[in-house]
Amino acid sequence: MHPDIRKTFVTTETIYSDGGKAATTPLVMIAAAAVVKNPWAGEGFVEDLAPKIREMAPVLGELLTGLIVKEAGGGDKVVAYGKSAV
Repeated sequence: MHPDIRKTFVTTETIYSDGGKAATTPLVMIAAAAVVKNPWAGEGFVEDLAPKIREMAPVLGELLTGLIVKEAGGGDKVVAYGKSAV
């Protein structure tokens, strides 16, 4: 199943100081998000969400990772990463 992707969003934040302490090197944080159609809409209660999540996650992961790598200027520029879903 390919997720019905409505839109994506990429944002970059640069932190020059935090807690009154200047950063030696500014910290650049990049986030990417996707808005997708709810694959369970209209199905009522769904006992197990995992099957559709396993189908959608690789597609979304590849898409969002690509957007972040592009914004960073290459994979070698990425020092750390995290992920989440809502």
